[in-house]
Amino acid sequence: MKVGYARVSSTGQNLESQLEKLELVGCSKIFQEKMSGTKADNRTQLQEAIAFAREGDVFIVTRLDRCSRSVNDLYQIMEQLKIKGVDFKATEQDLDTTTSTGRLMIGLLSIVSAFETDLRAERQSDGIKSALNRGIKFGRKHKLDTDAVIEAIKLKEQGYSNQQIANKFSIGKSTLLRYFADGKAS
Repeated sequence: MKVGYARVSSTGQNLESQLEKLELVGCSKIFQEKMSGTKADNRTQLQEAIAFAREGDVFIVTRLDRCSRSVNDLYQIMEQLKIKGVDFKATEQDLDTTTSTGRLMIGLLSIVSAFETDLRAERQSDGIKSALNRGIKFGRKHKLDTDAVIEAIKLKEQGYSNQQIANKFSIGKSTLLRYFADGKAS
């Protein structure tokens, strides 16, 4: 079976040209959506199409950017299909995993995907090091400063309940208890 997937990014765009092309190549089941492709979890019809495809089927899109937003995203989709025994074809970009050339292209995509992931991790690491060198602190700011912690300790010693102290500082009781447990207020 040929399973098609068509997507446009916004409701103002039209799916018709993709649907016509998918029907022309013989797709008997076509999943479609009008949704931004920037987040994988937004593309519910894509996930349904992948789940629907069975071993021996061919998953067809008109262009690669209709189903993926990056090389890594495309590679992950291809891996899901490969595990299921489903071939992949992009009609306008001549990518077809039923051919040896198509399988070669997927192998190259996997290498590019790994390279892209490594580069992203290196850039992130460099950015974090640079920020730390400039004195930028990461993480959430403390809800209580040193003076507030000292006051909380005094209130506890005076017999106030944890909930009363938490209410006074407009924080949750569990947050207050973490200060006590971490030794920040003991």
